[in-house]
Amino acid sequence: MTKILFGATLLCVVIILAGINRGFDISDEGLYLLLANPLQQNQAGIFNYDLFFKAIFKVTGYSFSLIELRILRLLGYGMAAWALMGFWKNISNQAKAKTEIFWLSCLGLFTGYGFLPPTTSYNSLTVVLTCFWLFLMTKEEKSFRRILGLGVLLAIWIYVKISLVFVFFPLTLLILIFWQKVKPIYVLGLLLPMIFSELFFLTFLDENAWLRLQDGIPLNTQRNGYQYFLMLKNIAVGGFWSFSMGLLFMGIGYFRKSESSLYPALKLITAYFSLLIAFLTHITDECNHLFLLAAAAFLGYQLGVGAFKPSKTNLWILLLLILPFLLHFGSNVYWLRIGIHYLVFWILAARWILKDLKWELNLASLLICLLLVFNGIWWHPFGHEKPLWSQKVPWHMEDGTQLFLDPDLVDIVSEIKEFKIQYSKAEVLAAYRIPGLSFLAGSTLPISPAIWDKSQVNAQFSGKPKMMIYNKFEDLPESWSFRYQKELGVFRSDTLLLLWD
Repeated sequence: MTKILFGATLLCVVIILAGINRGFDISDEGLYLLLANPLQQNQAGIFNYDLFFKAIFKVTGYSFSLIELRILRLLGYGMAAWALMGFWKNISNQAKAKTEIFWLSCLGLFTGYGFLPPTTSYNSLTVVLTCFWLFLMTKEEKSFRRILGLGVLLAIWIYVKISLVFVFFPLTLLILIFWQKVKPIYVLGLLLPMIFSELFFLTFLDENAWLRLQDGIPLNTQRNGYQYFLMLKNIAVGGFWSFSMGLLFMGIGYFRKSESSLYPALKLITAYFSLLIAFLTHITDECNHLFLLAAAAFLGYQLGVGAFKPSKTNLWILLLLILPFLLHFGSNVYWLRIGIHYLVFWILAARWILKDLKWELNLASLLICLLLVFNGIWWHPFGHEKPLWSQKVPWHMEDGTQLFLDPDLVDIVSEIKEFKIQYSKAEVLAAYRIPGLSFLAGSTLPISPAIWDKSQVNAQFSGKPKMMIYNKFEDLPESWSFRYQKELGVFRSDTLLLLWD
């Protein structure tokens, strides 16, 4: 089975690499690329890992291209799979790590390509950090070096996704002090990397996460999608539907095991409610929620037939089951969409629990991953209206990178670039949710790369720019008026305009 998993992993890598220079999402992927651009401002930033790219550029003069960032995500997933293999070795007390778990982890991690663009992002970095956190947390040694390593991970989380520090810092403390009985003085190792990194960035770049977040957190909590109640509600809704599906199939498993006469009727009821849940939770064009619901149903069924008992299951495995919900904290995205990034943790939990079904589980994981990777990369790539194989027109970036894009997108970006050169603008504001247009035109955005709604424009811009790209997703401030406008096209049913004086 190890050879089959290896072959499937290799095939997924080929599928990913074959599309490495094709397609571009002008919304989220544009944000990821601008965060990696050392010349891009990020005032009041919530995602502050751009500081690492700025520091690298200041020391070496090197900046990463789009293709390099896509490859970096792939390499990051490989490193995360290595960490999960070490995690498995730690919790199973094996003398040698199992390569089967490495390849299974790779496949599980690759399911993240089923949603959002393939470039390195705070979502992919979050998953990689979590894998290394699991590896270090399960090491038996109680050395200061291990605690310092955990502190480094928590410090990086501050820049990648600050909300998760409020989850994993107390969780790490509880496990270290009350479960693993680590010396309390060693806990200082969790804080030292955070203090050092903040002082380093303040000294080296004259800014750090603390300074940005003082403005960034109040600003973002004003946005409708980032109200604390709504973010917690998103997690609760995902948990409710997953639990409901699992509970339905737990009943199926229990009554089948007991050979009850109610079993035939219960099968019909379960089939009906499963279809109803699948329909009610289908709020986008994607089908990723079906894979998450199917995973919840599978785990529920196995619980019903008595394949595992939570009270006797390794506590780390129980943590794997709730990690997808913990990792969602701070996100305003529908859980049943973004949860596909965290499916690897459920796959490993099921692999541990269902040792007698490991061949069948490995095969199912293989097929699911292949389908999600092909669908997410080529068939229905995020932010594209057409499959990736239709992206055939070459577009040359200013760093020498050549991308193959949709002809309509090339026409739009060509006009923007022509006007940018005419007006000698290094910065072109792109509002709303279209930072990728500025990126493709070789520009940065003023103040922030993440202009997603009107509240941000009102809070961050004291005056209007001379030139901007406008997606009529929301209105512009009432005081902003432009002498000229040119229609560029349509993005997600909203008209794109070029505005200038």
